[in-house]
Amino acid sequence: MLLKKGIVRGINSFMYSVTINVILSIILIVIVNKPDFLPIVPDYAARFSSGTLALLIQWMLIGLTSAAFGFWSIIMELERMSLLLQSILYFVLTAIVWIPVAIFCWSLGENVFSFITIVTSYVVSYIVTWIIQYRSCRDSIKKINQKLEELRND
Repeated sequence: MLLKKGIVRGINSFMYSVTINVILSIILIVIVNKPDFLPIVPDYAARFSSGTLALLIQWMLIGLTSAAFGFWSIIMELERMSLLLQSILYFVLTAIVWIPVAIFCWSLGENVFSFITIVTSYVVSYIVTWIIQYRSCRDSIKKINQKLEELRND
């Protein structure tokens, strides 16, 4: 059941991210309004026989990254695992996909400094998001407990 849920989340995440990227690409192409413009990094585009192929593959890789985020979210539902372990596993498994895609599509990581920058950016973003989500869950639990206490006292 959990595997099926992960697959559905992965497919949905893939579809949403590709759709959003296609729409944003079209908007950028219209705004820039130059005949040869494609919203891709030139070094990345040079790896392919055409810019269109490069853009299509970039959309698929972004979709794959999003699918990994969606699929691996099932880790957070493993009740026998601590929140810390769930968070570390989710971080590692999504980073294994996100970092190579970032390096490949946006030429990040070509030197040590840019690699350190993308890893640091990913770590900091993850920690900030984790703290916000943790506090939100903690506040929700407090409200639920208060409501339960009120119901017991009535």
